[in-house]
Amino acid sequence: MRGFKNSSKNTGFKFKDNNLANYNKALNLQKKGHLNQAAQIYHNLIKNKYFEKNVFLNYASICQQQNKNQDAILLLKQSIKINPKNFIPFFKMGFILNNIGSFYEAYPFAQKAIELNPNLWEGYHNLIKILINLKRPKDAAKYADKAIDLFSSNHLFNGLLGDIYSDTGDFEKAIYNYKKAISKAPDNDETIYSYANFLIGTGKKEEGFEYINRAIKVNPYHAISYYLLSTIIDVKKDKEIKAKILNLESENFKTSEDRYTILFSKAHIFHKLKEYDKSANYLKKANDLKLLVKPSNINEIIKLAENIKNKTTLENSFDKPKFKSLRDIFIVGLPRSGSTLVESILGMNEEVHNLGESAILLNALIESEKSNFSEIDQHYLKYSQNFSSKKITTNKMLSNYMHIPHIVSKLEHSKVIYTFRNPLDNILSMYRAKFTGIGNEYSSSLVDSATYYIHHFKIMSFYKDKYKNHIYFLNYDNLVNKPNEEIKKLLNWLGFSWKENYLKPYENKQGFFTASNVQVRSPINNKSVGGWGKYPKMMEEALQVFLQNDFALNSFEKLN
Repeated sequence: MRGFKNSSKNTGFKFKDNNLANYNKALNLQKKGHLNQAAQIYHNLIKNKYFEKNVFLNYASICQQQNKNQDAILLLKQSIKINPKNFIPFFKMGFILNNIGSFYEAYPFAQKAIELNPNLWEGYHNLIKILINLKRPKDAAKYADKAIDLFSSNHLFNGLLGDIYSDTGDFEKAIYNYKKAISKAPDNDETIYSYANFLIGTGKKEEGFEYINRAIKVNPYHAISYYLLSTIIDVKKDKEIKAKILNLESENFKTSEDRYTILFSKAHIFHKLKEYDKSANYLKKANDLKLLVKPSNINEIIKLAENIKNKTTLENSFDKPKFKSLRDIFIVGLPRSGSTLVESILGMNEEVHNLGESAILLNALIESEKSNFSEIDQHYLKYSQNFSSKKITTNKMLSNYMHIPHIVSKLEHSKVIYTFRNPLDNILSMYRAKFTGIGNEYSSSLVDSATYYIHHFKIMSFYKDKYKNHIYFLNYDNLVNKPNEEIKKLLNWLGFSWKENYLKPYENKQGFFTASNVQVRSPINNKSVGGWGKYPKMMEEALQVFLQNDFALNSFEKLN
């Protein structure tokens, strides 16, 4: 679908009987689930200049269901032009844009939807989630408090406040709101699960375990709860739960996402049982199904990284590093490369707050672009102070590697740590993870993950030559094999004093809510080093990519 031609005349057409009949036919087909047939009729109605708001709205809903988000956005814009006082297209625009990661674009639409209809709880829910994604926790909390006053019985807003206070490290308020949400909706599996995930992320494994089981009791088909259980149980001690997960039939779960979640869960169990062939079988099934739902984004992310690199290389202002004193530590790398472990180690310093995977750098880049990024340091500080008043923050949004030129040459208080590890171990770990959210879709393809590893190596080698004194290259394998030695070297580079507690990051009282949150609560160990050798047949596909590209498997060792 491409640009509809619209004008002030569009609302003035007299509806012909056949157009109205076709509209009613499409509506009935849509209600019965015959989406393709309904979509074709709506498309023809628009071609015949039947510019009625519900045609665009209904057609947009179909496109949304079919993951044709750009088509849905185009249709909703036309609906807004026809009737700018209807809150529905504004709400839907905010919802879709937020889901595809366009948070800045989503915000004004979501805000307008509330302005047009202040009594719609969904409007507040949508706006709060957008503000959370925009890393504006104070504004998000303000709207959540207002929504609780307006919709006092709705548990969702207490749940969102739990998420907000979890992000800002106010765990006491987070616990209060999670429990309040559960008291309002004691039979809501998602609310119970959110609290369970929070508890595990803050190191309260046993209590979290209880709430996961409670969620499953409420909903025996709550797939994500089984997945979380598969990551934390001891298969020797928790035999009943192990058996329950292995006996689940993925076909009995309604959505494709639930089905591949169960397949990942079984793969985890068989990995723990050291039955690696069975684990590999379930991993392939899970990732193949996931790729059907969330296709690989390998081309888009490599193109984006290369475009940023090429653009910044052409501008002289990115050639000179700028550093005054340490305030912001950026940890970048591939997923599952050891970044969470590094963040947890640094978080043992009382002056350091772990931001986790925070998108605030992107916010600062957007807001400072007009000034050629001269104000980026102030914007970044403004956002980081929304989460902590500590002297130093760590930010492990891994995709920030794309913006190393901005970090090094435009931010005045920043250093970069790049974590990396054996390519096949890294790729296996990504393949075993069930990433949520947007950005890591390539990880479900071993070929694409190998391709991305090579891209990472090349682009980081380039930045190493250009900014060698401002990036610390940290080999994960060396870190877990010789933690005392490697941590001391890292701390020396940062200017931190040595303390024994850096060797015990599992005692970190901050929260960790990534795919590595379970591992980071264990003592530093090298159990995963060389783990790819347990999956030789499965990893052959990735190995061939490296061979075809003349990429030596020990190349990563030369980055130090």
